[in-house]
Amino acid sequence: MCKNAQAMENWDDLKFVLAIAGAGNITKAARGLGVTHSTVSRRLSALEERMGVRLFERLPEGFTPTRAGEEAVAAAKRVETEVLELDTRITARDADLEGPLRVTAAQLLFQVQVAEIMRQFAERHPQIELEMIAANEKLSLHRREADVAVRVTSNPDENLFGRLATGQNRAFYVSKEYARQHREAMSVSHDGAPIACVSFKWWGRGVPKAIGSRYPQAYVSVVTDDMIAMVAAVRSGMGIGRLPCFLGDPDPDLVRVPGLEPDRYFDIWILTHPDLKNVARIRTFMRFAADAFKARSGLYLGIGAEP
Repeated sequence: MCKNAQAMENWDDLKFVLAIAGAGNITKAARGLGVTHSTVSRRLSALEERMGVRLFERLPEGFTPTRAGEEAVAAAKRVETEVLELDTRITARDADLEGPLRVTAAQLLFQVQVAEIMRQFAERHPQIELEMIAANEKLSLHRREADVAVRVTSNPDENLFGRLATGQNRAFYVSKEYARQHREAMSVSHDGAPIACVSFKWWGRGVPKAIGSRYPQAYVSVVTDDMIAMVAAVRSGMGIGRLPCFLGDPDPDLVRVPGLEPDRYFDIWILTHPDLKNVARIRTFMRFAADAFKARSGLYLGIGAEP
């Protein structure tokens, strides 16, 4: 075995190389690995010293693999694929209701129901070691970054196995105080009534079509890029905002805007890697979670809420 091959035989070394190449800098790589910036920097320097070659060029715009670095990254990807496939095959043979179970979901879903689902599930299956991974970005189930994902989507990855938990609707809401202060302007559409609205960046920065049709003088008071911030802005009285019914209806400070009907929003799915669908703890949790969501589907569909 040559010197460089010996230096790269440790999978931990390969993980650091792969993380830096994917992130483009030390800070993001450290965040992804769950370690400190100094740890990543030290491990890279030690590896390059052992190999006697520079793996990355340190450029102002980020870390770029050298030719040797490209070879190291390619080797890392091959080893990662083998390790993940082995881990998946071993896990797929597990028929016991025990062991680790990592569940990822957006922070809001944990707050609203997923944390409670996991609490109830833990009471029934105390031998299963639960881990919550709150992430708004989509972690990869193929790369085994989590075992189960609760995702808001109407088009789940066709390469994953999943259960439809519940459909969703969304509606327009406004704070009770804003509605009181603008009662006359909101009760009838006329050109002289400026109405503020809160825009959600990912749905479009402008005034929503339904609001513009009803209130021709409507304007955007603020743009948000996070649903928690969106709820806070509407609740604070910054204007009308479109929210999923499961957020707007239960909030005692909000009311639906009359005359504007709810429309369809993304579904909620429970997903896993297809090779793991028959693992006892994963299969049992997915069924349990889907049933829990279905039991509260009225909340997500906005059924029975007062206008």
